[in-house]
Amino acid sequence: MNNFRGEFEVKLGGKTYKAKMSMNSLRMMCNQEGVELNDLYEHMAKEPMTAVCQMTFHAIKNYALLNGVDSGLPSFDAFCAQALDSVEQFEYMSKMVMEQLAPDEEDEDSKKA
Repeated sequence: MNNFRGEFEVKLGGKTYKAKMSMNSLRMMCNQEGVELNDLYEHMAKEPMTAVCQMTFHAIKNYALLNGVDSGLPSFDAFCAQALDSVEQFEYMSKMVMEQLAPDEEDEDSKKA
């Protein structure tokens, strides 16, 4: 997967899900969860576990839609239960989400090195 294009994989419950975080996945998340795009960072600060799971869940749905495949996702609550059962998995998902929301920050850091 190419994480510079918003693509990453998530391993949960013995399955590997492909995800693509893009404007469409953010649109789907905002529409479904009732979050205004301008309030996204506030939502993440107030509910970080929920927000990371929401963004990852919708990135998986987005990848499936773009590639004409079934996402195979469980319910959102089951997804969260699996994702939040492992600190390492949640940290990985958080890292992937944050890299997609602020890709230029990492680029600036690498230019300074």
